[in-house]
Parts: sequence; structure tokens; C-alpha cells
Amino acid sequence: MKYLLLVSIMLPSLSWSQANVAGLGHYVVGITTSASLNLVDFKEEDPSYVKGTIALPCNHIRTFTSARTEVAGTPITNVVLVFYDNTLFSIICDYSDTLKERFVKQYGLGVKKPKSHFQLCTTEKDKPLLVWSEAWPGKDVLAFVTYIEGYTADCTWKAGALLRVFNQKIAALSSECDLQLIPSYLEMYDREGK
Repeated sequence: MKYLLLVSIMLPSLSWSQANVAGLGHYVVGITTSASLNLVDFKEEDPSYVKGTIALPCNHIRTFTSARTEVAGTPITNVVLVFYDNTLFSIICDYSDTLKERFVKQYGLGVKKPKSHFQLCTTEKDKPLLVWSEAWPGKDVLAFVTYIEGYTADCTWKAGALLRVFNQKIAALSSECDLQLIPSYLEMYDREGK
């Protein structure tokens, strides 16, 4: 009887625990290979180069993009898949309301991070870019959504959210590479806003 009572008390709390994020649908960090991509949906981008150079390619990095694809019946847009030695280590895509609903249903709510203010628009004061995030920490794989609202470097208004799921160790190994398709505000917030 005591054990039944203990299980009935613990069961609700166990249902709220977060699963470790491993990827999006069949795009699994550390498992999916570049050879498994449907090249009708994805286009391979030009090679990345070591930051600050124009002649030293990052031979370990391959990047594929898709304007739109579907994952487990959910459309996702502006997808960037980054491979290290042909194994997926980073996924970036728009975080639409539909994707948010499915993602939160599967992994629970993330840990909210505070807002940071950046002044990227240099020609006009009082036009900041606000950046904040929600994170799903894991042992090897980290997932986070970066929200932006405000004015970009060319002083145009932008609002939206991007989901990024990546292997932290491989990201550190590839940090010397200029991954041009990763929006600069993601790197900026990653460096200063956490």
C-alpha cells in the first residue's frame, strides 16, 4: 500500500520531466549523415573557411540548406544542417508556432534566459535589437530558441525566432570556422547574452 501511494505521488512529477533533445524528427545530431539527405530538398552550400581567411577551407564542415522541408508532418523553413566529418552536429531553422507546439509537447518547456539589448543600427539611436532565449540543456546536445525583436544592422525591423540544436563538443571543435549561414545575432547572443 505504501508503494502504491509513493508511485501515485511521483507519477505526475515524472510526466513533466524533460527528455533530452537529440534533433528534429529524422535529423538526429550525431547520427544523421550527409549521405542520407534528400538532395531534392537540400542544397549543399559553398565550403566554410577558417575565420579571417579566404584560402583556408574547413574541410571537416559541410553545410546544407533548405527553404522548406517537412519533419514528422510539420513544415519547417529556412533549415540549415551542418555536418562535421559527414555527421550532423547542428540544426538551425525557423521556430514557427506549429514547430513550437510540437517541440514543447515532446520536450517540455525550456529554461528562459534574460533579454539582452544590442544597438546594431548605428545611424539611429533608440532602435535596439532585443534578443532572448529558451534553452533545453543536455549532456552533449543543447537546444535553444533565440527570439529577436527590433532593428538590425541595416536599421530594418525584424521579429522572429530560430531553433538551434547542436552538439556542444563538435561546435567547440568547429569554432574556428566561419559558418556564414548562422545568423550573426545567434553568435552574438551565444557569446555575450547567456
